[in-house]
Amino acid sequence: MDEKTKLDVLFVSAECIPFCANGGVADMCYALPKYLNKSGKINARVILPLYSKIPEKYREGFKLIGERTVELSWRKEYCGIYEYEFNGITYYFIDNKQYFERENLLGYPDDVERFSFFSKAVLDILPLVNFFPDIIHTNDWQSSMVCTFLKILEWQNPKYEHIKTVLNIHNLTYQGIADFNIVKDLLNVDDKFAYLFDFFGRANIMKASIMCSDSIVAVSETYKDEIMHSEQGNGLQGILESVSYKVHGIINGIDYEYYNPATDPNVYVTYDKDNLDKRGENKLKLQEELGLPVDANIPVYAYVGYMGVNKGIELLRQVIEPYLEENKLQFVGIGGGSPEYQNYMKYLNDKYPNNVKIKFGYDNHFVKKIYAGTDFLFNISSVEPCGLCPLIANKYGALPIVFETGGLKDNFTDFRYQGGNGYTFNDYDATTLTDLINRTLRHFENKERLNGYIAQVMDESFDIKDCADKYIELYEDL
Repeated sequence: MDEKTKLDVLFVSAECIPFCANGGVADMCYALPKYLNKSGKINARVILPLYSKIPEKYREGFKLIGERTVELSWRKEYCGIYEYEFNGITYYFIDNKQYFERENLLGYPDDVERFSFFSKAVLDILPLVNFFPDIIHTNDWQSSMVCTFLKILEWQNPKYEHIKTVLNIHNLTYQGIADFNIVKDLLNVDDKFAYLFDFFGRANIMKASIMCSDSIVAVSETYKDEIMHSEQGNGLQGILESVSYKVHGIINGIDYEYYNPATDPNVYVTYDKDNLDKRGENKLKLQEELGLPVDANIPVYAYVGYMGVNKGIELLRQVIEPYLEENKLQFVGIGGGSPEYQNYMKYLNDKYPNNVKIKFGYDNHFVKKIYAGTDFLFNISSVEPCGLCPLIANKYGALPIVFETGGLKDNFTDFRYQGGNGYTFNDYDATTLTDLINRTLRHFENKERLNGYIAQVMDESFDIKDCADKYIELYEDL
């Protein structure tokens, strides 16, 4: 297809593998642009903050293409723009050391200011990079302000007028709520637009973005219904219902070029469903690397991802310790998050050194070793919009334990039923989870049954290509 007939799409995100990641958003913002470009119908580029934590092996290839001052109300902030080509995609990085030279990506008192700057910078630099997209595709509240700025600010260049916006809701638990005066000071919002942000006397970034975006996509059909018609809307269900004509549900997918244990250079030993003995070698090597007792006969359970509210750690802490005390299982994990939940994981690390090893931060290479080397994966969030981790885990043969909500409800059926692909439960309490863990322990002892389950789930497909086709249709409609 001729370049001029392609739709230009700019992805805006706070995270994207392999550069920076907290969880599933980073996977999606890498995989979806890649497959949109492969379709031949889309020219997708990605823009991110230039965090100090981005690995040097990538940073050394970044090219400075311009500098400018970004005005954020009365503030005049430096903005450097870097460009990098990776896997056929053009990436842009917004540089400002005050905002992005931090230990973590998120979780700071000034996050609303940091990402308001980032969103404003995204729009300000379009003339510098000479890229005025047809669609700007934003992800969660950290980049959603682009939708609002585009609508409420006056842009002198007429090329801004045709741009449409998509707001992807990966998790509505996090909305960018702050004191109204702080947001008004940051954004210099005209009084006639104040209603967009008003949320019970405070300012809500996500609310304004929902009102201003041209299209909204929740990352599964069930999650779309939940945020519109239940408490999972976190106070925004009425707003979403009022704009239901532009709300869609599209389930995320997996990039099987990136996540494939048969070819993955990050696992200890490559394997597929026909040589599960090789998978067993990964378990032993993972135990060895983490300093756990090397033992094929003890089951290893994993936790991967953000350690925060609604992610299941509250439920896990009610049930996990008796199993660790009695040496019935090993527990490994990787992720970052809020201090409360990280501190609990640190407590387990310290109290049970022969059974627990948690790595803090996010390493998208090491996480693959966890998928390849563990027997079961906990994804027991009470709110789970999509649930990419258990889909990836299945491809690597780590059997998921999931609560039936959001995308997990859409994608997983219990092994008790024909075509089952996980261990699922729908009563969110300690007794139910304990019963489920006990069932997995019994199945672990039956290697023939267990290997049958593993081969079965490794053969499934949740391909990102299907997801990309749906987004292309959405873009063309816009």
